[in-house]
Amino acid sequence: MTRTHYTLDDIGGELPERALLSFLRRLPAESETVSELSQLGGWSRTEMLLARICEGIEVLAWLTANGGKPKSKQTERPKRIVRPGVEPDERRIGRGSISISDFMDWYFGGDD
Repeated sequence: MTRTHYTLDDIGGELPERALLSFLRRLPAESETVSELSQLGGWSRTEMLLARICEGIEVLAWLTANGGKPKSKQTERPKRIVRPGVEPDERRIGRGSISISDFMDWYFGGDD
């Protein structure tokens, strides 16, 4: 039905479940139904992969430009590309350095 540009209204009557599932499986990726149901937030898989490639290139350029510089003279790390329907991951692990003894206590569960 999608290749012939028919809609469900054009069929009339009842539509067997198998035919409906076949119709839904063949919907184009940019259709509203697929966009609503997918976890890509309206972007196609190609657009998501392109965003990841761009981010990778930006990080490589940042690493090249800041390699060997002291932390105080480094430029800000590039931000991630905002994707529709995807929550930004702004987690930061750790707040600074800790002593070896604190790490060992944490790692091995303290002095039991």
